[in-house]
Amino acid sequence: MSTPGSVRSGEASAYTPPAKTAAGTPSSGQSPRKRTRLFRWKGIAPLALVIVLLAAGWSLFGERVIRGTIVEAGTKALGAQLDIAGLRIRALSGSVELRGITLADPFDRTRNLVEIALVRVELEPKPLLERKLVVRRLDIADVRTGTRRRTPATVVTGPGFAPRAMAQVQRFAKQFNVPLLSLTPFDTLKALVLDPSKLKAVQAALAVGRDADSVKQKLAAGYASLRLQETLDSSAALVARLQGTNVRTLGLDGARRAIADVRVATARVDSARGRVDALVATARRSLDSLQQGVGGIEEARRSDYAFARGLLQLPSFEGPDIGSALFGKVTIDRFQQALYWTTLARQYAPPGLLPKESPGPKRMRRAGTTVHFATAESYPRFLLRRADVHVTINAGAAAGEYAIAARDVTSDPAIVGRPTLFVVRRAARGTSMDSVRITGSMDHTGTTPREIVNLQAAGVALPALSIPSLPFSLDPGRGSSEMRFALDGDRISGRWSVKSASVAWSPDSARTRKLNSLETLVARVLTGINQLDFTADVSGTLAAPRLAVRSNLDRQVADRLRSVVGDEVKSAETKLRAQVDRYVDEKSAPVKARVAEVRAESDRRVADARAKLDEQKRKLDERLKALTGATIGLPRIPGE
Repeated sequence: MSTPGSVRSGEASAYTPPAKTAAGTPSSGQSPRKRTRLFRWKGIAPLALVIVLLAAGWSLFGERVIRGTIVEAGTKALGAQLDIAGLRIRALSGSVELRGITLADPFDRTRNLVEIALVRVELEPKPLLERKLVVRRLDIADVRTGTRRRTPATVVTGPGFAPRAMAQVQRFAKQFNVPLLSLTPFDTLKALVLDPSKLKAVQAALAVGRDADSVKQKLAAGYASLRLQETLDSSAALVARLQGTNVRTLGLDGARRAIADVRVATARVDSARGRVDALVATARRSLDSLQQGVGGIEEARRSDYAFARGLLQLPSFEGPDIGSALFGKVTIDRFQQALYWTTLARQYAPPGLLPKESPGPKRMRRAGTTVHFATAESYPRFLLRRADVHVTINAGAAAGEYAIAARDVTSDPAIVGRPTLFVVRRAARGTSMDSVRITGSMDHTGTTPREIVNLQAAGVALPALSIPSLPFSLDPGRGSSEMRFALDGDRISGRWSVKSASVAWSPDSARTRKLNSLETLVARVLTGINQLDFTADVSGTLAAPRLAVRSNLDRQVADRLRSVVGDEVKSAETKLRAQVDRYVDEKSAPVKARVAEVRAESDRRVADARAKLDEQKRKLDERLKALTGATIGLPRIPGE
């Protein structure tokens, strides 16, 4: 047995203590053990080199890379080209400075929506540890709006939300039916030859005809499936067999069997009557649907009147039609822009605490999707608690000093629990306008988002408007303008009004041409008006919006047109309606007759089936009474 460190007998020990010198130190010939050094200079030198290279790379490329990232993300988020001339990050103070910011107008690539010389943002440091932004202070200086671009902006395309939002608002704008201001002289109008296949009433009549044939076939199949004749034949055979019989001829057992047969036959007749009633209910629904289709033909006929009138290009004498023709397009453009920015706000500040998806970072294989889970006790991904900004616009129609205040601007409103509020007002009077005030709110705290924007401007230089169908431009000069836009869920409501007492008219050189007699008349009426007062209202839903425009111009133009060419227009409309009626009646009259025939045949078959079943039931009841009455007083058989 051995112990650790022992050696076998006869062998020398592998360990002998070293001899000590006079100084008392071991004399083994080995150097003494070195102390651990605090710095390892061989490792510090490469580490310092790496740090220097990282610092140099950051100083040379860091801010450039971050600026490019902000430009790319901002362009995709806003749906318009964003440019930033310079970016500077002050890490110690937690601030970022952006210089030379230009954002293109997504609806006009040749102009900038806004141009800002300097934006300085101070961030709270603690939320940055969670990769979230909480703005402590925001400074903006030297802002310009509506400036022209040297080169047109790049169109933002791709699968991002901003391009989809732009496509959505474009579809919204196309839903409005803006009438044309047609001023074709009557001496050049040719007879209009309508294509019957283009008329909605003809299409509706053909569809109702196909439905009538289908309903007729289904009703015939339904009546055949009732198999009423078999029930009637078996019942009639039983009644014939029991005719003239009584208990004495049948005997007691025969009478009982006959009573049971009569009751079974009666139950079959009642069941058949129930099936007839069920088929009648189904037939009534189908026939009512056909009748609604017939009513739809008349509604489509009225739509065809307007369609044919548009092909003939007759001028309208209704004030709302002329108002929509004069100011409909520019009104839709205003509400379209408001809807675009509201749609973006809903995307980037959605209601509720549901997980939100965003494109993941680019990778070699698949980028994937990043899902953000928000909790009620966490920081939002972005929060601007309060902003008080003074902005100076040095050029353009909106030149002046403005005070901007905003509160609770966030990407996660459900966490903050308060709606976003903002107000913009003119702080100093300038040369181009007297007063401007914009107020609004975005309430995304509940399940149904709601946005409201109100604008009031007085003494403002109003933009020039082109008059459709005439080579003239209207310069409203200085006046007042008010706009209200509200989007509650998918319901939209808005009003835009403009008033001016210094209207000026000027020929549009790009559209100069010789005017016909009717155009000359309207031009003379318009150019004699020096005041403008128009109001446009939009309502309804995003899927079915409605537009109403009224102004002092359309009333005067309508009155003048009515007094000059009213009789000619009425005559043309009368001929047009007659032509539409001829095509529609040619297709709808047989269809109406077919629907009436299907209803009459259905009623006849139902009445016939009910009469035959009722008659058979009456005969069965008579046989049953005769048999049961004859058995009264007979001795009861045990076991019954």
